[in-house]
Amino acid sequence: MSTTELHHATQGPGVVASARRRPLAIVAAVLFVALIATLVWTSRPEDYVTLSTGNASEDGTRAIAQILRAQGVDVRQSDTLAGARVTSPATSTLVIADSTFLADYQRDSIAEYPGDLVLVRPSQELLDDLDTGLRVTWSLDQEIVPAQCSDPDAQAAGEVQQLEEAVIAGARSTAETCFENGDGEAAYAVIDQGERRIAVLASWPTITNEHLDERGHAALGLRMLGRHPTVIWYVGDPFDPSTLTWSGSGDDGAAPPSELVANPDFLPPAFGPVMFMLGMTVAVAALWRARRFGRLVREPLPVEVRASEATRGRARLYRRAQASGRAAAAMRARAAMRMGRRLGVPRSAGSEALVSAVARAAQRDPRDVHRILYGDAPAGDAAFMSVIDELDTLESEVHRP
Repeated sequence: MSTTELHHATQGPGVVASARRRPLAIVAAVLFVALIATLVWTSRPEDYVTLSTGNASEDGTRAIAQILRAQGVDVRQSDTLAGARVTSPATSTLVIADSTFLADYQRDSIAEYPGDLVLVRPSQELLDDLDTGLRVTWSLDQEIVPAQCSDPDAQAAGEVQQLEEAVIAGARSTAETCFENGDGEAAYAVIDQGERRIAVLASWPTITNEHLDERGHAALGLRMLGRHPTVIWYVGDPFDPSTLTWSGSGDDGAAPPSELVANPDFLPPAFGPVMFMLGMTVAVAALWRARRFGRLVREPLPVEVRASEATRGRARLYRRAQASGRAAAAMRARAAMRMGRRLGVPRSAGSEALVSAVARAAQRDPRDVHRILYGDAPAGDAAFMSVIDELDTLESEVHRP
């Protein structure tokens, strides 16, 4: 009769054990995945910047830019103020969309620009620098309002819907406000400053892809932006340190600036992704090397340590730290506990009961016993040794037969 013997393969380490053995491989894999994700995220061709002419989503302005191009208007978007490169301010419309992130010197360069300006979603600081006398406010009612002004662009639009923001003209303002509601909040305003015309579209969602085909939004946007053959579109960017410059002859009033403020960008083009990767590396390293908090686990020591050696080691630590007071307090407490246990004094009893019992057993003055057990901390090694001698003598007197 033959017997069949079964052999089982040795079970290998699990995934967690393998990861602990090769932590660098896990970190490298995580960094590789993060790098691929960063490259995919930063290289996507879609534009999702609000009010950008390349943004085809709801809050973009790609639709109105394409309509303007179909009508023969050259619409060019610049990523930086310096990249606008306005060659002829007299025949160009400069659009400043979302000026929240503009610095003081950038707003000053825009205020000196001699050509026509269109401010979409303007900040209060830019309106003040341009001396418009307008104040930005929130519009919560979203009602449909008629033009109620003499501006031909507003009259051609007929009516628009107030969305999100509005402007209010001050007492000294020369602006002509249009599409006002009952509270005096206007969706649109026009200021004529000599040869420069400033159009302020506070209700900025009216020209976005989502609301362009509603009411008179398209008519207002196309007439407001299509007054000149060239439109330069700039969306405020917090990482843009440049200023606006332009050129032109002095005959048409478009004189270039005499002084330029140099604000170069010292950061390389890939600075953002590199910093992101460094941050991811630090985060992964922190997770890898961080302490794992959990319940305390009692583990046996690899060697046995004698009590005398542990006592000597603790004494050396006390001496190195010059903690004579703490060491004396520990020795007094241990001596008091041993003498109380010898005399039957419970641990819940106070110091007076213990001092009275020890004084009777040692036949000493209670004040002397109280000084030895609860006296002041020793000031130095000599006083510390004196406390030890007195504790040994007192304990021997208590324990004598």
